[in-house]
Amino acid sequence: MTFAQTATETIAEGHGTTTALRKPYITPYAEETVELPLTFERVGGVDWLAYRDALPDEWMFGVLWARCGTARNGTILWPLVHTLRQRRCMLKGLCRVCGESATDPGTGRLWWVMRSAPPVDDPAPWQTVGPPTCREHVTEALTACPHLRRGKPFVCTVGDYTPTGVLANLYGCGDGGRMVETRHQVMLDLDETHLMPRALATQLIVSLRDIRPEIV
Repeated sequence: MTFAQTATETIAEGHGTTTALRKPYITPYAEETVELPLTFERVGGVDWLAYRDALPDEWMFGVLWARCGTARNGTILWPLVHTLRQRRCMLKGLCRVCGESATDPGTGRLWWVMRSAPPVDDPAPWQTVGPPTCREHVTEALTACPHLRRGKPFVCTVGDYTPTGVLANLYGCGDGGRMVETRHQVMLDLDETHLMPRALATQLIVSLRDIRPEIV
């Protein structure tokens, strides 16, 4: 079984990537697609999704993560998202285009581009799977990404953010013990522990706080 990363980057704002961006950091390559030796293992009376040759670092936030190669060469899969690089951008505040820090050196705030602005009357944290975009590459993203052009792009800086969920595919056992995907790209909160045993995470969801509109 192999895994092709989803092209969906839409939770609240509907964010995407296209060929107009020059080899964005989070875009995968065909040569990075790898076999997924998925199975279920009985742990504490519960069947957990696992790899037959699982490594400890393939688990994070209580869920198994999709494997990907890391070569970054070959045929670019423009519409898709590289699971591990997307997660790395989220955890380290890196730019989705260049893979460098998206933190403004003057203010310490992170630059972000979203398809639309969060409601002004909604104080709740704003959830997204789209990683930050450094100030240097904001204009490029706004110009090149059709998902942003179709919306009303919102450029902002963020004072704080927290991992709150994952996009994941859910699996079960079919005839003869065959692994079967039962639900595709489901948004799971990290506290939905009852679903984590069947989940293969593909993207990290974060909640943004202290959002401030910016002009570039």
